[in-house]
Amino acid sequence: MRTDDDPDALLREAFNAAAFVNSPYDHPVIGWMSDIMNYEADDLREWYTKWYAPNNATVVVVGDVEPEAVYQLAKKYFGPLKPEKIASLKPQIEIEQIGKRTLIINAPAELPALILGWKVPVVKTIAEADVWEPYALEMITGILDGGDSARFSRYLVRGSEVAAGVGTGYNLFARLADVFMVAGTPATGKTIADLEAAIMQQILRLQTELVSEAELKRVQAQVVASAVYERDSVFYQAMQIGMLETVGLDWRLTDEYVAHIKQVTPEQVQAVAKKYFQDIGLTRGELVPLPLAKGEQADD
Repeated sequence: MRTDDDPDALLREAFNAAAFVNSPYDHPVIGWMSDIMNYEADDLREWYTKWYAPNNATVVVVGDVEPEAVYQLAKKYFGPLKPEKIASLKPQIEIEQIGKRTLIINAPAELPALILGWKVPVVKTIAEADVWEPYALEMITGILDGGDSARFSRYLVRGSEVAAGVGTGYNLFARLADVFMVAGTPATGKTIADLEAAIMQQILRLQTELVSEAELKRVQAQVVASAVYERDSVFYQAMQIGMLETVGLDWRLTDEYVAHIKQVTPEQVQAVAKKYFQDIGLTRGELVPLPLAKGEQADD
């Protein structure tokens, strides 16, 4: 219901369904409302029994601990639990996108919204020779959306004042190939077309102009600082290690992240922008506002 009551969430849900065809990313984690309405308690119990089993779990412990003591505690409390027969997952490789996809959502809302998403690789799916590509894409998130000095804030929000807000989204450690996403809302008096043109202008800049060494170093410093600050949280360290392991990556990648980011060059940033930010792999989603019911206020 928190999706159905939120026009931006509705757009994102529909966007994923359009962007992906045979990847599990094409449907919500807990299912569509029609699925949820037909769940039975036994369905949930069967799911829990099948997947929430000790042989399908990863235990992560971080902090100033004695490894042997932790092992003995894990053995004591998890050891007696019986394993389940875990089905092996079939390959879920998204079919190649061979053309631009467009969707329009009409929903009660105060403001229009736009999502642009390009199919891109992640660390798990990239060939070893091209392992630098996800990190170059990660740098683009910082160049476009890395704070007040980033290009979107500088040129779209403050400069041309075409956007009320605009940002990027990309998870280089996703389990399956994902999308590099740009989402935004036009400023008052501006249209979705104005916003889209301004975003594409910044994408074109990445493709045709090398990022200066000074800008790249500044963004690299911001990305590295953010990664270091995240380690102040013991919980976040555990979560990151656990996520890497459960998607089939080596947990030590978290220690290699900074080195990979520092190695990204202006030429690599331009190369991935040219390679992936093309219409053939683009999905475009637009929210067209409908009038709100009397006394109704759209969710933020």
